[in-house]
Amino acid sequence: MSQPRSLSALLPFAAATLLGAFLVFQVQPIISKAVLPWFGGSPAVWTTCMLFFQVLLFGGYLYAHFLSRTFTPRVQGLIHASLLILAVILLPINPTGEWKPLGDEQPVLHLLGLLAVHVGLPYFVLSSTGPLVQAWLSYRKQDDSVYRLYALSNVGSLAALLTYPFLVEPVLGVSDQSRIWSVMFCAFALLQAVLVFGLFRMGDVRPAAGPGESTVSADPPPTWKRRAAWLLLPAFASLMLLAVTNHISQEVAVIPFLWVLPLSFYLISFIVSFDKPAWYQPKIYAMAAILVVALVSVLSLRPTLGTLLFQGAGYLVLLFLVCMLCHGEVARLKPSSRYLTQYYVLLSAGGALGGLCVGLVCPLVFSSYIEMPIGLATTTMMAFMLFMGHRSWRNGRFEFARVRGITLAGGVLSAAMLFVVEYRDASDDIATNRNFFGVLRIIHRGDRISMVHGQTVHGCQYQSAPRQPTTYYTHNSGIGRTLAAKGKQGRLDVGAVGLGCGVLAVYGRPADTIDYIEINPAVIDLARRHFSYLDDSAAEINMLQGDGRLVLQRRPERLYDVLVLDAFSSDAIPAHLLTLESVELYRERLKPGGVLAFHVSNNYLDLTPIVHRLTDRLGLYSRRVATRQDDAIHSTAAVWVIAAEDESFFDDASFADALRPAPAEVQQAPLWTDQYHDLLSALRAF
Repeated sequence: MSQPRSLSALLPFAAATLLGAFLVFQVQPIISKAVLPWFGGSPAVWTTCMLFFQVLLFGGYLYAHFLSRTFTPRVQGLIHASLLILAVILLPINPTGEWKPLGDEQPVLHLLGLLAVHVGLPYFVLSSTGPLVQAWLSYRKQDDSVYRLYALSNVGSLAALLTYPFLVEPVLGVSDQSRIWSVMFCAFALLQAVLVFGLFRMGDVRPAAGPGESTVSADPPPTWKRRAAWLLLPAFASLMLLAVTNHISQEVAVIPFLWVLPLSFYLISFIVSFDKPAWYQPKIYAMAAILVVALVSVLSLRPTLGTLLFQGAGYLVLLFLVCMLCHGEVARLKPSSRYLTQYYVLLSAGGALGGLCVGLVCPLVFSSYIEMPIGLATTTMMAFMLFMGHRSWRNGRFEFARVRGITLAGGVLSAAMLFVVEYRDASDDIATNRNFFGVLRIIHRGDRISMVHGQTVHGCQYQSAPRQPTTYYTHNSGIGRTLAAKGKQGRLDVGAVGLGCGVLAVYGRPADTIDYIEINPAVIDLARRHFSYLDDSAAEINMLQGDGRLVLQRRPERLYDVLVLDAFSSDAIPAHLLTLESVELYRERLKPGGVLAFHVSNNYLDLTPIVHRLTDRLGLYSRRVATRQDDAIHSTAAVWVIAAEDESFFDDASFADALRPAPAEVQQAPLWTDQYHDLLSALRAF
């Protein structure tokens, strides 16, 4: 086998590695954002997509290991060329309309199936690029320098993550992103074809050694403890990646920027650990991790003490420290080149294992997001062990004997911490449900029963006044005034996207009908079992399960006097319900003289200007109605934006204090569409 004669001979290998890594990490936010509206904008969409990609990445590494170890170069080329051709045939990756869920599917399985069909094979081929290209280069250049391609792949991956929220998402629509990615994949396939052609020229000589290794090695095989570390440390880093991403998305917003930011920190820890091992100083990182765990724990117990900025930054710093500890130790335990392909396989298997825990196991076993408390407890234990187990402040040998005596005590302490976190205030919880769409709690305190999702209350009922509207829906609220004004004209057909505990049903009169559209089946079940609003309503109540926009699209014959959009009070909002196309659909579902009511109360997002801009674009008149908290009438501070075709609707005395939008507010607000919507433009930092 001839050595490369010049740098130009290495360019195809470097280019394939760089472009392959870029496409691997670029496709994740592209496909996730494309399917996010179909699943109600749930943060679990990203978690499920990450699970899919991590498992497929493990499959790609395993395929590369098996292919390079089993077949001759020519056979490898034939097999891989066949997969490349098939992957190109399956492009583009943009999902088709027939995959839109009807509402009765199991979301995780449906989403995994969608991903497998549209992006499964292209991603599988891409995920095998790193180890496979290194193996092919090693047939020409048999020394450890081939592993410099690993550093190049990290550069490509990080470039993909950093360019998406700042260059790709603001400029390109969702469909354009998919098409351009598909074109770049075709370019990648051509680069791979050049490498495959080189394999054909080698003939049928079976490689006697793995990448970068000699045919004879005296290196002893790694112990089972070391192999376990290769698996479990990346697994915990992956678990924390998904737990932190899920936590930030649940508490802030479901936007690609908040997906790729944690993933970037995760990837940077890999780069530092493997390319700059001298920067890994375990005692410093361990001590810092313990301090940050204490900080975020205090902020989570008393969220009013910390702003959005401090909470998000705290969890991101914690994630980076955890990943540095896990990946720093894994890099320290890196074997000789003889066992490096096995090492890569176990690292990728660990990432998949962490994804399986968060994406599948935890939702089935636990009724709350306990993976974050598990992560905090485990981080504390691991950081303490690494701090005590390393003699030197620099990256040196870990001595387990130094911490063996405290391991049992630390394990008991961590278990006790988890028990307290999981079951604190359990006496107030009369029901808890966790599914694809989040965790719902029914809390009974004194005379009040509330439905809570994360830190957001989705309505409550007082047993002493079961038919009194409460929280955001009191008589002086925007929706209370709207229904009173429209009710003067006769019977009402009301549509409501978002159920909560069903407080809106209080306003139903004998001749009225209320169609509730709710995507989360757990909300429907809990509202019926623990609240009497639906049963006590005098109106005819119809329950429709599914995404609000998809359900309205499938029912063009159903028109409403008032259409209520009440899906934005959670901190993680479904942005697809607040685009120009969606508001145009809402208007089409109104009767002549109909009214739209947007509930835009939100902790972190200022949605009022966006709604004003959308309604103004469609020729509607809008007003902002804000009410303060009033314990006497069980009212919560609320903000509604009411939009009507006829401006005279707001001549009603109840809208005397409603605010007309200023022209500058409308002009400066972003115009959200299905192709372009950026929640960062509505984010309140404090």
